[in-house]
Formats: sequence, C-alpha cells, structure tokens
Amino acid sequence: MRLHYIPTCLLVVKIAILLPFFTKAQEVKVGLYRSLELRTVVFKVIEGQYTVSNNDSALVTMQPSDILFVTSVADRLSSWNSAAHLGLHSTMSITATKDNSRMLIEPAYPAAPPRRYYGNFNIWLDSVNRMTLVNQLSMDEYIAGVVEAESGIKALPEFYKAQAIISRTYLLNNLHRHKNENFDICDEVHCQVYKGYGVEHKPILKAVEETKGLVIVDKQGLLITAAFHANSGGQTVNSEDVWSTTLPYLRGKEDPYYEKLNHSSWTTEIPVTQWHDFLRSRNISFDPNKPLSFQQPKRQRFMVINNQPIMLTDIRNAFNLKSTFFSIEQKGNVLIFKGKGFGHGVGMSQESAMKMAQKGKSFQEIINFFYTNVQIVDIFETTYLQNMIFETR
Repeated sequence: MRLHYIPTCLLVVKIAILLPFFTKAQEVKVGLYRSLELRTVVFKVIEGQYTVSNNDSALVTMQPSDILFVTSVADRLSSWNSAAHLGLHSTMSITATKDNSRMLIEPAYPAAPPRRYYGNFNIWLDSVNRMTLVNQLSMDEYIAGVVEAESGIKALPEFYKAQAIISRTYLLNNLHRHKNENFDICDEVHCQVYKGYGVEHKPILKAVEETKGLVIVDKQGLLITAAFHANSGGQTVNSEDVWSTTLPYLRGKEDPYYEKLNHSSWTTEIPVTQWHDFLRSRNISFDPNKPLSFQQPKRQRFMVINNQPIMLTDIRNAFNLKSTFFSIEQKGNVLIFKGKGFGHGVGMSQESAMKMAQKGKSFQEIINFFYTNVQIVDIFETTYLQNMIFETR
C-alpha cells in the first residue's frame, strides 16, 4: 500500500485529470556508460522478447539468448546478429514486447563488465560520432537500481526506504540535467550511480514500492538538494563548507552513529615534498624547515598557513583523501593524515543511516535527522511539484 504524506494545504491540489500526466512522465531516460567512448556494444536477451528497429522500421525480433552486435562505423551504426548483417543505421531502438523483459549489455570496445537492465534502449551517434546508449525504463525500476548501486544489498528496509526517497528526490530535481543530450540523467557519479540491476533484491523493490511518489521538500515546498555520502566521521557539514551555496536544510550536526563502521576512520601518508609542491602551486608561502601540525577536533572549512587560508576541499581533491575531516602530523619526510569519514559530509551519512535502521529508527526519523526543517510529501498529491518538475521536460 502506498504511503501518503500530505504537505501544506497551499501545495496540495487533488485534481484527477493531472494524475495521468504524471503517470505518463514516470519513465526515465538514462544515458549509459557515459565515461566510455563506446564503439561496440553487445546485447543479449535474458528473458522476454524485444524488437530491434531502424527509424521505426522493424529489423528483427530477439528471443532469450539471442545476441545483437552494434558498432559505430564513421557516422552510422552497423548491426548484426548470428544470422546476418542488419545494415547501417542513423538511429536504432530495442523495444521490449513482453512484460518483465530483461537485457544483458556488455561493451566490447572499449571492454567493460556486463550489466543487466529492464526497459527499452535507444542508440544513436552524437555530433562527434560518439555512440549514445539510452535506457528508457520506469521510474521505480530506475530508483531500485540506484538504491542497489549506491548502498548494496545488506541493509534493512527502513534504510532502503530513506535511500529510495532521497534518490527519487534527486532524480526529479535533476530531470533536465542532460536535456541537451536528449536524455534525462546519466548513470555516473555526475548524477546518481546506476548499473541496472545486480540482483532482484526483494527488500529494495518493496521499499521503492512502499515509498512510491514520496519526495523531500524544504519549507517553501521545493525539492531539496538530496545530498548524501558514505560516512560523516561524526559530524556532517554545512553545504557552504563544500559548495558555494548555503542551503538551510543542509546544516552540519553531530552524528553519534558513525563509529565502528567501514569508513569511520582512515590513514594516508604522503611525502613532504608533495605537500610543498601543492603549496607552491597555490602560491602559499611557507617555511620548508618548520614541521607541519594540523589538528581538527571539530570540522573546519580552512587550514591556515602563515595567515593564508587553504580550503580543506582543495587539499582533499589534490591528494585524493576520503574526506576533509583530518588531522596532520609530520614524521621526518612524511606527512601522516589521520581522518574520519568518507565523502563530502553533506546530508545523509549512509552508514549512520543503516545503523539507525538497525536501532529501530523509521525512514522518517532518518530523513529528519540528516535534513533540517524538511517535509516528506507525495508527488501524486502535489500538482504544484508536478508542474514545476515536468513543465520544461
């Protein structure tokens, strides 16, 4: 049964005529393998049936175990199966014609591990003849894939519900991010990690269904920036300490749940010479003979050397550190970074949220702990949000 959370009366308008509009818009177009320069891709049917088309003209029907090869040749797509070459095409579509159809996709050049997907697929070459592969599927199937990719399959239902709501909020807040590329969102960390489905994990699918349509809004009724990270290190971060924007619902706070988890603490060593090179690259004056010591009992935004501030995010990025929550001690020619947490530290700490679920906290309690003065609302009940999200899609 779908849960209903009713927002303020000014934002809730139950008009049945608008619900089919939102239902139709629930399909998501996801750009796949965007970090690769795809040249050749192999499709293999796992279950169901698909029709392969060229500009709406059917080429072939694919049954379980059937294989299709698609490769880019100059400014065209070339396709063939085990029986014959199917020709050259400007665009292609692979459409499921039976319920619960599933496809295995494996990039052959460049090579990448295979993944399993629901939904339909569209393929074309962009303006520089780069292959674009788009997975078109239901929002719920997409959200389930994101939850699995972002958090694994060993958590409890209340955590999965919280993660599903956060991932849905992020999606609806970023539907136009790749509009110029003719799809909604990509499958990389640039958007949300999505790898199709790894396993058909019933608790994840159930969590997505039980929170169907639920999103998080701020005090003005707008979708929040639903940031999350792996582990806070004991304290989350204000949004402006990492990014340039101050968001009132992304406030740093003490996190008592972070300890004794996979990413609670870490240690990294770097040569002092690399540190000096880093300072020089940023025109920071320093005494190379003075040993470095930096303590951070509480999260800070800057490190100061000779009255010159250095953003901790710059240090983290330069040395690929797990977080900005670290202290530094120098031993001889080596700097020892002792840190806490993993990720940018803004919003929900996933490992802490998992522990909260283990302690019996509900998904509402998890969300309201990590996001300040927010509300969980039902998009199916909120035509204001429907119009805002989809009006320029």
